[in-house]
Amino acid sequence: MRVVSIGDLVTDYYYKNGELLGVSGGMTSHNIIANLSKLGIKTAAFGVCGNDDAGMISIKSLEDLKVDVSNVKVLDNVSTRCFHVSYFDDKNGLSFTSKKRCPFCNNKKWYDESLIDCGEIAKKIQTDDILIFDNLNLKNQKIIDSLPNKKIIDIGQYFEFENLTNLEIIEKLKSKFVIINFNERVSNYLIKRLNLQCDLDIFKLLQPEFMTITRGDNGARFIYNDNIFDFTVQKKAVVVDSTGAGDAFISSIIKDWINNNLKFETSKFNKWYQNSNKLTFKVVNKMGARGHLRSLYKIKKIDDYCTCEKFTPVFRKQIKRCNININNLKSRLKNAINSNAVLKLNNINFNELDSYLFIGTGGSFAGAYFASTVINNLYGSNTYAFYPRDVIYRNNKRINKVILFSYSGTTDDIINSVSTFANEDKYIITKGETKKIVLKTGIKKDNILSYRSSSNKGKERGFLSFEGAVAPAAIFLKYYYNQIDPQFDLELFIDESIEYWNKYYDGIFSNTDIKDIIFKGNVINIFKGDFCNSACYDLESKIIESGILNCIIHEKKNFSHGRFINYENLNNKNTIYFKQKTTSKYEEKLLEYLKTGKNLILESKYDGLLCEFDLLIASQLLIYFIGKFLNVDVSKPEYSEDSMKIYFYKGEL
Repeated sequence: MRVVSIGDLVTDYYYKNGELLGVSGGMTSHNIIANLSKLGIKTAAFGVCGNDDAGMISIKSLEDLKVDVSNVKVLDNVSTRCFHVSYFDDKNGLSFTSKKRCPFCNNKKWYDESLIDCGEIAKKIQTDDILIFDNLNLKNQKIIDSLPNKKIIDIGQYFEFENLTNLEIIEKLKSKFVIINFNERVSNYLIKRLNLQCDLDIFKLLQPEFMTITRGDNGARFIYNDNIFDFTVQKKAVVVDSTGAGDAFISSIIKDWINNNLKFETSKFNKWYQNSNKLTFKVVNKMGARGHLRSLYKIKKIDDYCTCEKFTPVFRKQIKRCNININNLKSRLKNAINSNAVLKLNNINFNELDSYLFIGTGGSFAGAYFASTVINNLYGSNTYAFYPRDVIYRNNKRINKVILFSYSGTTDDIINSVSTFANEDKYIITKGETKKIVLKTGIKKDNILSYRSSSNKGKERGFLSFEGAVAPAAIFLKYYYNQIDPQFDLELFIDESIEYWNKYYDGIFSNTDIKDIIFKGNVINIFKGDFCNSACYDLESKIIESGILNCIIHEKKNFSHGRFINYENLNNKNTIYFKQKTTSKYEEKLLEYLKTGKNLILESKYDGLLCEFDLLIASQLLIYFIGKFLNVDVSKPEYSEDSMKIYFYKGEL
């Protein structure tokens, strides 16, 4: 299902006190899907623009927000519609005017009759598409009347009604829309024009399923099942620019309706209103109808041309945090294994008689799992890798020490999970500052193993952790080889591993077949086992947190006990398969079976712990190449306000 906007594209110019601030795409229906796309709804634009600079901006402003623009038609010998919004400082704050003529040259780049091709659009509309309109011109009306899809209209001006008879107005709107949104000016006009008594009479006459009326500082009105639901503004927003506020308001309503399985429930209306209000507050606090989604595009004047005719766009290079973090990964890992953290590991009395918990969450869990494998391998001691809440529900009487993995060193749930342990039995592997960790957690200074150093102060930014996943594993691998082979050159191993996987993925991601496995919204099978678990846990975490793919982890042998039913019946046959150099007899059978699907097989050149570490590096580079391939900065996904409430939760687990 997609939400589809239909109509000619528009480029908005924004000015303040006679100076051009920037440009962006405009028009209500397209603003609505721009908001919806940012809210996580699949969207597409169907329309036209000219083959000019303004047309390029009108398309790019949607494309940059992940709206599907493949059905926007670019027409030669046509000027893209342009709208000009001018702001002026006065004693009451900012006042503004909006015109179709350029304030510099007085040129009007606007055509009144829509240029969309109704027949061509109708052929490409899918049966479950939800269609968005913002006016009732002849071509829009033809699509409205001919297609059975669910339709929504947002009408913010009444000028198009002035040349219609009352009967024509009613015929254009009656029983055609699931949702109708008016602002108060339009609803008051219709009441007077159609000789009605109130907003409820409009609802009964036009018969949508649901009607909303935005009322500015007076809040909003919902009408459903012949009942009126009024909502007031509890807190007034600081208004920088009110353009686009109504578009954002109805966008949020549409999002909540879609997420409620296209059902209207009166018990949820108050929550829907509050959500719309929150989004509207963001809109009016920024310049431009889409300023809360993306800053205005800067443009430069070309000599002899007005900016409404031609301009040079100034696009800031988009810095992708994932790129920065991956480019710095090699040096950060080397700094980590040469830090005091490795030396301080010797102060922990690991032995064959004691039992240990290794605790991490998110990206840190991969490091925790790898460390538990190292200590078990060296000493044969009982080691357990857990997420924080797992610890709370265990009987931990026979656990001698807990080793915590936290990039910041103060992760609340990790610290809380071991509150019943004595401070001398708690150790933390971190890049955080020792002084801050002591103050916030109470863990002894000597028990804080920080790989932060004078040459390694910088921390990764973004929600995905690369250094935080691999550096702790590298520290424990260095500790391991200090015990069994002090001559082993781990720095060289890191160099060769990163170089190998970079070259490998360069080849893989230049192959068009990868599109069959890696595409937005796909579900991936990941197989763990045989010294591949750290990489699998890490990749699953990163894929899920990127928000672009989903995945299912299968233990290789456990897959044979019926999990193949999911693989076969749901036709979910896209696989990322990690493996060590040596292939077991069972694995040969499994790989033969998986040949029926599409597989990305990542085979290390090593077995055992070196394989485990090598593939953990492979996991970091894989998520980087996936983001690069899909043109997504996987380190900076968008999160809703509701999700942030649980992300920042601090308290009892």
